[in-house]
Amino acid sequence: MNWDDIIIDAAATDTGMRRSNNQDSYTAVRAPHAEAWRQRGHVFLVADGMGAHAVGELASKMACDLIPHNYMKARTGTPAEAIVKTFRDVSSRIHSRASANRDFQGMGTTSSALLLLPEGALIAHVGDSRVYRIRRQRIDQLSFDHSLVWELVRRNHLTSEQAKLSVPKNVITRSLGPEVEIEVDVEGPFEIELGDVYLLCSDGLSGPVEDDEIGAFAGNFHPRDACRYLISLANLRGGLDNITVMIVRIGTWVDPDSAEVQQQSDERSGRDGLPRAGWRQRLTSLFKGRRGSAAPPVVEEHPYRTAECPINEDLIARLHDLTRSAQEQAIEQAWSLDWTLLGSLRRQEAEARDAKNVWVALRKLGEILYLLGQAARFHAKSVAAPDVH
Repeated sequence: MNWDDIIIDAAATDTGMRRSNNQDSYTAVRAPHAEAWRQRGHVFLVADGMGAHAVGELASKMACDLIPHNYMKARTGTPAEAIVKTFRDVSSRIHSRASANRDFQGMGTTSSALLLLPEGALIAHVGDSRVYRIRRQRIDQLSFDHSLVWELVRRNHLTSEQAKLSVPKNVITRSLGPEVEIEVDVEGPFEIELGDVYLLCSDGLSGPVEDDEIGAFAGNFHPRDACRYLISLANLRGGLDNITVMIVRIGTWVDPDSAEVQQQSDERSGRDGLPRAGWRQRLTSLFKGRRGSAAPPVVEEHPYRTAECPINEDLIARLHDLTRSAQEQAIEQAWSLDWTLLGSLRRQEAEARDAKNVWVALRKLGEILYLLGQAARFHAKSVAAPDVH
């Protein structure tokens, strides 16, 4: 990457449908100048706290406040060495805070960081908050879940199918705070391409939402909209936990509905009938050309999980059925929502599906998810609130 490359990022967090407080935290810290960029790059981080009362919230906040700050201040060591040391130092501080107060026992947090550096994307993580990359209609999970399920499968004690049926999903094996010493996993650096999208999230998103759904929304919409759609989808699937998502897009965002894209689409075929390079490929060539002849010292990739994530009729039908079910529930329970807007979005979704325009259909479904998700959250909170006479 280069110092002046365009990066678009957005993030959102939500308490979910069942929790009364939010123990998730996130932060994004851009290098303030070119020299800081060359030394430490940009930092994006998500943390999911744990512990009774508000101690989980405190732990995740400490991680998001201290890790980027201390990492950026480090004057020695490579980025990998500096981020590992920072994770360990912050874990020690959380542990000391918990040891000094009986009410803080069990205090801890996951922490997953994405560093965008001149040599590529570097990931440091502890716990089960995930880091994904979406590239060319494929989503790769670049982080390993430090959970009992994943550890048992890695050690060949159980198959993935057996673990899903017999092992609780929410038991994590590693976090910042509970132990004095902590092992930090580092992945990368991975080569960065223009158009890459990175997504960091807590298990409140990755639990109820499938990888192909995450990839389809994050890879095909502006990060701000994709965050809204994904959180709403998680809430409509139950919202059993706090939900946090951060999306980082490398390069500019061009809305596929814009005139610019239509013109590029018209120009895609040359006189010989062969397809010309699209805008993404042309920009990627320029992006790579600016690096010079020396290739960055990237590592060979071995994603922990991977899935295709195209926008197709199966995805559209799946989300259509979910929103229809939620709409029926909204009618039965008299949710407060803009029914006129919902009807308009439904008509536009149907028109897009009839025209086989799956991108527009997914966008309309995303807006429907958001509308219903907001209404479901408001209804759940109003029902849970005690009556005051």
